[in-house]
Amino acid sequence: MAERVLVTGATGYVGRHVCARAARAGWILRALVRPGSDRRSIETNATEYHVGCVTDPASLQGACEGCQAVIHLVGIIHEGADSFEKIHVEGTRNTVAEARRAGVRRFVLLSGLGSRPEAPARYHRTKAEAERTVRESGMEAYVFPASVIFGPEDAFLNRFLAMARSWFHPPWPLMPVPGGGQGYLQPVGVDDVAEVLVRALDRDPPFPPGTYELGGPDALRLREIVELACRAAPSRRLLVPVPLFLLQPMAWLFEQTMSKPPLTRDQLRMLGEDGRPKANRTADWLGRPPERLADYLARRAFPRGR
Repeated sequence: MAERVLVTGATGYVGRHVCARAARAGWILRALVRPGSDRRSIETNATEYHVGCVTDPASLQGACEGCQAVIHLVGIIHEGADSFEKIHVEGTRNTVAEARRAGVRRFVLLSGLGSRPEAPARYHRTKAEAERTVRESGMEAYVFPASVIFGPEDAFLNRFLAMARSWFHPPWPLMPVPGGGQGYLQPVGVDDVAEVLVRALDRDPPFPPGTYELGGPDALRLREIVELACRAAPSRRLLVPVPLFLLQPMAWLFEQTMSKPPLTRDQLRMLGEDGRPKANRTADWLGRPPERLADYLARRAFPRGR
């Protein structure tokens, strides 16, 4: 008999891919959706919906009823009406509490690489608190801190691609590189991440409950990622290093004047971190090497840049 899983953040970037993967794996998919949210991206995969919000415990009542597992994906990359503490910490506590009340057996959490209580970025500190809540829940807890996740709708790689293809942003032919692009990241594909999360739902998963870091096969400096984006655009750009301290006032201004700032001070703090997994387990979970960023860009078709 097919089993049921609740997916939070189902209509988000990673959530859409997780829903598609879970449906293909035969799960009855219940999506947690906010009132008025656009469900079109998951309607071919979701069997059931529960309308609610992780920050409102009352709205979560019944969300996990009859579910054997939860995949918790809700997260934000910048603050607005809701803070990191409200979404990452309180939202996870509320979801865990409802899962425990309903007798859910397994809880799968997607987190961010570098999350720890003493991290300089509040994003990472609140993600670390969410991880602790899940580990101490008493359920079979699988925690997956991931490096930057690339894919068709991501907000990281696609920003550099858009800049590389544009005449005006930045002024041709310059391409600003925050911090000189010396920091390391280990980008991992969204389809690979979705496959790992759904494999953690298996009745007999390949590994016991625990924390497993996810990254792609290649550790790349930010400058190398920008160069790959420029070649894929394709566009010839002169990469110009911009010290992080010079970007701080701009990030502050974005935060004060925009609902969705393209850059925040917290993100600048994260750029100063080492974004490489200490123990990359992606290939172990997949049973194959994860997709390389360069290969992903090579197989995509982009309009010609300038």
